[in-house]
Amino acid sequence: MQKLYRRIPYLLTIAILATIAVQLYSGYIDFQKNSSNFKREMQQSLDVALDNYFIKVSEQKNITLIVPTDSLERPSNLSIEKKVMGAISMKGEPKNISVFKDDKIHESLSSTANVKMINISINKDSINFKKLKVFLDNELDRKEYTIPYTLNYYKQDTLFATSHRGAIFSKHLSTKGKSTYLKKGEKIEMLFPNAVKVILKKSLINIILSFLLVIIILFALFYLLYIVKQQKQLSEIKNDLISNISHEFKTPIAIIGTALESIRYFNDSNDLEKTNRYLDYSNQQLGKLEKMVNQLMDTAFLDTNDWNLNRQTINIKEWIAPIVENYKLNSEKEIVMEVSKVIQNQTFIDPFHLGNALGCLLDNAIRYGGNQIEILVENTQEFTLAVSDNGNSLNKEQRAKVFDKFYRVPHGNLHEVKGYGVGLYHVKKIAEKHHGMAKVFFKDNKTTFIISIPNE
Repeated sequence: MQKLYRRIPYLLTIAILATIAVQLYSGYIDFQKNSSNFKREMQQSLDVALDNYFIKVSEQKNITLIVPTDSLERPSNLSIEKKVMGAISMKGEPKNISVFKDDKIHESLSSTANVKMINISINKDSINFKKLKVFLDNELDRKEYTIPYTLNYYKQDTLFATSHRGAIFSKHLSTKGKSTYLKKGEKIEMLFPNAVKVILKKSLINIILSFLLVIIILFALFYLLYIVKQQKQLSEIKNDLISNISHEFKTPIAIIGTALESIRYFNDSNDLEKTNRYLDYSNQQLGKLEKMVNQLMDTAFLDTNDWNLNRQTINIKEWIAPIVENYKLNSEKEIVMEVSKVIQNQTFIDPFHLGNALGCLLDNAIRYGGNQIEILVENTQEFTLAVSDNGNSLNKEQRAKVFDKFYRVPHGNLHEVKGYGVGLYHVKKIAEKHHGMAKVFFKDNKTTFIISIPNE
């Protein structure tokens, strides 16, 4: 079982790392996919913008003529005039005139006999970047992309023109226009930033779901580890409690058994004094057994809400003096009590339960503490009981656990100190029932337990 407990944290660690790795890899694949989609959409946007630009330019610059079909030779002289914002005149042999015969047109143009079509396209040598940017911006806005970009126009691998939208950047992705309208040697390149924000926005839902899944899995695994740890601690506490109770109960039972055996078999003279002495020993041990049984029963009782305090106004010195004197008489250690900062001599407490709590603190100091025990009583805004000893037997981790139920400071498999870890738990619960608190701290080489109760 111990081997299994030791393996569980390693198995959970492997499961956690594997879960994180799978989610990170899935997120990376999704990011790469969205990055490729983003780049493809930029490519499509540039191509659509180029096509729209050239189509618009073509609509503005194309001229269609109908000439007689008997003139199959290319015209050697052509003059065209168009009155749009002035006069445009072109004379001479045209270089960009396509001459072809079209029988369908000939048939459809019933009012015109013997015709053929000539398509004249007038093109500029360079692209108008202002107009191209308008088409590109419109396409990007249609796809709801507001990213900056740089547009470069190359002729024969030489940068001919460039234009920017937004801030200039250094790290970027790039794509090239693939429009069929581009002339040979022309190239349009679009540079855009490594648009992590835009790409992550596309993956936002998947990222959130993956993140929530990782959190849920991690929470479940850590909670499982916590439960396993708690079960392990409970198992250890149970075994330790059974062992401690066995040792605690065996001693008085053995003494009682020895006393009764002595009375029966070793008292032939019917010595009354010896008999009474053995009976006194038996009564003392029975009292210890009763006290231990009551403590165990009270432990279960304190965890319920079925008990209430019997609070009353008492005189502090008259209440505390008999308790301290009883422990002085039954202990070889030096016990000193000091009453200071007392605004009034009375306080409102449950004398029985708080007396038991003080007794637990004194009993704990006698068992675990040093040779000098100090009791400090204060009654200001709070009624405070502090029990200090010069035995530095608790480390920081142990001080954080001493008020836990059934917790005992580990001493290996030794049982030289009696008890089974419910005394300080009683102290904490009784203090809380008084709406106060119990705490422990180490200062000036002294371990101090404090019960503080607000005066009502």
